Amino acid sequence: MRITFFGRSCSGCRPVRGFLEDEQIAHDFVDVRKAPLDKSRALELARKHQEIAATRGGKLVRVKTIEATDAELEQLVLGREGNLRAPTVSNGKTLLCGFEKRALTALVSDES
Repeated sequence: MRITFFGRSCSGCRPVRGFLEDEQIAHDFVDVRKAPLDKSRALELARKHQEIAATRGGKLVRVKTIEATDAELEQLVLGREGNLRAPTVSNGKTLLCGFEKRALTALVSDES
C-alpha cells in the first residue's frame, strides 16, 4: 500500500504532514497549489476509491463511492475553489478529505 498526500503548505495540512512524518509513514506528496485537481479530475480520483471519508462540520462522513452520486462526491472532495480539498490522503482504497486523526490512523494502517 502506498500513501499519497494531496496538500499544500497551509495550516490545515500541517497536522497531516506532521502525523505522516511522526509515524514515519512513507508517502508521495502532491502539491495541489502547483498541480491543482479540478472538479473532473477530483471526481475521477474519488471514483478510483471504494470509500470516501471527509470531515464536514466537525463530523466524519463516510460514503461508499459506488453508491454516491457525483453531486454527493463533489460536496465531500471539492473545496471552495472547486478543486480537490487539501488535505486529502489516499491509500488506494479510501480517500480521506480533511484531517481526522482516527480516520487517518486507520487509513495508513489499511483498516479503513
